[in-house]
Amino acid sequence: MPLAELLGQDLARTRLSFMVESGRVPPALLFVGPQGVGKALAALFFVQALSCPKRDEGDACGHCPSCLQVQRQLYPDFLMVEPEKRQIKIEQVRELQDFISFAPVVGERRVVIIKDAHLLNQPAANALLKTLEEPCATVSFILLSHRHNLLPATVLSRCLMLPFVSLSGPTIVQILARQRVKGEVGEVDLEEAAAWSGGSMERAIFFLDVENLRWCRDFVNSFSLLPGNSLRAALDLAEEASQFGSLEVLFFLLRSFLHDTMLYAQGLHVQGDENPALSLSGWSGKVEAFANLGVQPLLLMRQQLLVIERGQAVNVNLKLAFEAFFMDVATAYCSGQ
Repeated sequence: MPLAELLGQDLARTRLSFMVESGRVPPALLFVGPQGVGKALAALFFVQALSCPKRDEGDACGHCPSCLQVQRQLYPDFLMVEPEKRQIKIEQVRELQDFISFAPVVGERRVVIIKDAHLLNQPAANALLKTLEEPCATVSFILLSHRHNLLPATVLSRCLMLPFVSLSGPTIVQILARQRVKGEVGEVDLEEAAAWSGGSMERAIFFLDVENLRWCRDFVNSFSLLPGNSLRAALDLAEEASQFGSLEVLFFLLRSFLHDTMLYAQGLHVQGDENPALSLSGWSGKVEAFANLGVQPLLLMRQQLLVIERGQAVNVNLKLAFEAFFMDVATAYCSGQ
């Protein structure tokens, strides 16, 4: 029963099951929430539930030919649209428009999942909007996004939003154990990976690699010591950052660290190493020292980081951008006093 296997997303699971059981499926759903918390998996489970001829109580059997075809993305009434080079282009929207122009082949409806929907370029978003404005009873769209604020308001207005939340540490450990990772790396490693994941399964799997975890620990330590340090240290850190294998993890670490420093700078923290107000455990000492820069410099850093992160979509030179950012951090000690 696939939807029943969706852990850590009780609200989403309940609402999706109700839609299937009642037959009240909106023309367009928008799954929103952090990366790596199960949005894509929930969408596949939902398609299975909608397509399964043996479904029971709003869920799929998980074993029939239809369920297996959806799982392998071979079901004839199901289409997955994914970004190409960090964009979803109008040609892809035209392909999905052609797909939905035909009646369902084996099921009751055709379903289109659009991953990272916020990467729709302007022509593609306009074309999709025209399709959403003329809903068909036998077609359903599921848009997935961790940055839905970048979607046009006109597209948002045509979708029913379904929120997904960050996963708890125990839930991540449970999911990793289910995937038979537990026997390979041991309980302690699972818990540490979960602690560094920020509630994301994708990051948890990334941090199961000892080298990845070691690099991130060293990077956070170097970043925390950057204010007042030399410009050479800033340039070296920029070199490391620009060559790191996962930019998503890198930006997550920087965002989380700056978020926590803002809590300290504004006095919105709880004393102790196991601090529930912090994004990640184990770095409260580094955060507290960094927060001495003051609120204004920290706000400027956060804004500058956001500009760099958004600049990825327009092929910004990350090395140069990181050099400017880290040099500003290195000189922030003087300006913040």
